Parts: sequence; structure tokens; C-alpha cells
Amino acid sequence: MFTYIAKAIKAEQEIILSLKNGSKISGAPSWGKDRTRVRIKSLDKVVWVPLDEIEHVTRIIPFNNNTGPLLM
Repeated sequence: MFTYIAKAIKAEQEIILSLKNGSKISGAPSWGKDRTRVRIKSLDKVVWVPLDEIEHVTRIIPFNNNTGPLLM
């Protein structure tokens, strides 16, 4: 899971996180100083998610790479 998040950050891709409580969060990921959490920036909010609450990571890979990152 850590690897998928790191790859998405490096490639400036959005992700969808499926959490253990059943909810989903989507947006642009980034790390802070503490690597036990990931920062997710969406259009309307910024959320810090502890890695131990994440059940699944989905990377959103755009087909047209000329537009650049959407939320960063």
C-alpha cells in the first residue's frame, strides 16, 4: 500500500482510498513529515489519513497526460 501511494505521489496521480470503516476518499496524495499518514487533497477539503486505516489504494491513471495534475 505504501508503494502504491508513493508511486502516485511521484507521478502526480490522484488516488481513491478505501478505508476499513467502509468509506472512500479521493484526491491528490502527499506525504507530510510523519510517514504514518497520507494527506489527501480534494476539491473541497484536505484530509490526513493514517496508513493503518487504509484497506485498499486505487491509482487513477489518466489517458491524456498533457493536462497535468488536477488538484496539485
